[in-house]
Amino acid sequence: MPVVQVNTEGGCHLNAAMVQNSLAEFELAGLDAIIIENVGNLVCPAEFDLGETLKVVVLSFLKGTTSRPSTR
Repeated sequence: MPVVQVNTEGGCHLNAAMVQNSLAEFELAGLDAIIIENVGNLVCPAEFDLGETLKVVVLSFLKGTTSRPSTR
């Protein structure tokens, strides 16, 4: 699976131009889908248009009790 890392140069999110520039790294005719993993905080990346057709959010939660941890 071909992969490319996009450096935001200190920015807090990807933008459509960054994604478009990264596409030159791929042979697009041979791809059925492109997955963009926009790592960052949970709110900021969802607000910015990357030229995508679909947005998917994957969340994980700690396993354990529902009570708050001790502050001791």
